[in-house]
Amino acid sequence: ASTFKIATAIAAIESGKYSPNTRVATSASVHGVGDWNGAGFGVIGFPTALQWSSNTFFGRVAVGTTPKVLIDWAKRLGVGERTGLDLPGEARGFIPDPVWKKEVFKDAWYPADTVMVSIGQGAVQLSPVQVSLLFAAIANGGYKVKPHLLHSDQPDHQWRTSLNIKPPTLNIIRSGLRAVVTSGTGQALNVPSIPPAAGKSGTAEDPPRPSHTWFGAYAPFNNPEIVVVAFGENTG
Repeated sequence: ASTFKIATAIAAIESGKYSPNTRVATSASVHGVGDWNGAGFGVIGFPTALQWSSNTFFGRVAVGTTPKVLIDWAKRLGVGERTGLDLPGEARGFIPDPVWKKEVFKDAWYPADTVMVSIGQGAVQLSPVQVSLLFAAIANGGYKVKPHLLHSDQPDHQWRTSLNIKPPTLNIIRSGLRAVVTSGTGQALNVPSIPPAAGKSGTAEDPPRPSHTWFGAYAPFNNPEIVVVAFGENTG
């Protein structure tokens, strides 16, 4: 779902092909994949694209970044591998690539495939724990963590690994996730009874059944202590 757009933003900026301040023209659709409002959002940057969850913004920067870079970053962020959570039966999730598509569908990889991956649709699969680690990496300064159910006294290097994400990349994504809550698709969290939060909404298609609903967030925004991921199965 669109919670995956965090990974797309990281890949695009860290690739060097886009700066944190890049602005891109959005539209009704790109490579056959539509923006959810049917019109696009004009010329916008990463914060506004996250705030309003523009499909065509992330589709365009993903195609410009190349599918290899996008998929490589998704894997670095833990998509397609178990997190190591101390519970049995953890799912790996899945990130499609051109080799998989050729083997399974006997077909080439097209720009539309890259667009679908960039917005977390198609064959992309993440567990709630994997999504929580994606938000944690933004909140904690760019570290991939190994989750545990119980407190551990292990040294930092045994449970977290630096992803070497540059501070300007983290800062621009943080500003977008905060805007989601203050004035974007997650305004329901912008209430005085809870600490200032940053987050991202997502809708995962599951035809012919109703779509799944995702929301990930961390708080407090300026000094994060907690990540929360909510998933509604077939809630529309």
